[in-house]
Amino acid sequence: MFTFPRRQQYRRLRRTGEYAAATAVVGALTVLTVALGAIPIAAVLLLATAGLAVRTRHWARLAGRSRVGARSESEARRALAPLESEGWRLRHSLPWQGRGDIDSVAIAPTGIACAIETKTRSYSPEHLARTREMAAWLYARRRRWCRHGAIPVLCIVHARGIERLEDGVLVVSQERLASALRISAGTVARPAFLAPPDSKLGPG
Repeated sequence: MFTFPRRQQYRRLRRTGEYAAATAVVGALTVLTVALGAIPIAAVLLLATAGLAVRTRHWARLAGRSRVGARSESEARRALAPLESEGWRLRHSLPWQGRGDIDSVAIAPTGIACAIETKTRSYSPEHLARTREMAAWLYARRRRWCRHGAIPVLCIVHARGIERLEDGVLVVSQERLASALRISAGTVARPAFLAPPDSKLGPG
């Protein structure tokens, strides 16, 4: 599946290749002008080569980040997959009004949907706000999926033992993702010692 990070990775790899090719061409011209004795021109070309090399490295790093993001989304999708046998419906890489897409949407048989944003190791208040916006958009634009509410969920893939409500967002590590969604959407009972989260948007 070509998720947003994977598409982004390929775009960035293409830019990396373009800058690498330009670096090679200008570098070859630099060598040629030195051989011809055109030292002032060679100096200018050398500076251009260095600048292109920096841009090549920059785009290669960005492509690496996108690759990591794509892998994290794949791991989160695998964690969600068992829900399908329980009557849940899963949607991935759903375009929305914001930048990028909603990484995953898990639609419970209870009429509650979870808008899931995936992060690899860490997150910021901006990520929490973005996840809330995703859930609000989902409830407004995909009401048939979430007639009883939409839950914003932030999944941290490379973390363990996390399950908490933060600024109205359910923050959960990957190994707890499916069980947390079952409880939050009401497909299984919440243990009595856990306080019920209040993270749904819309009527509940």
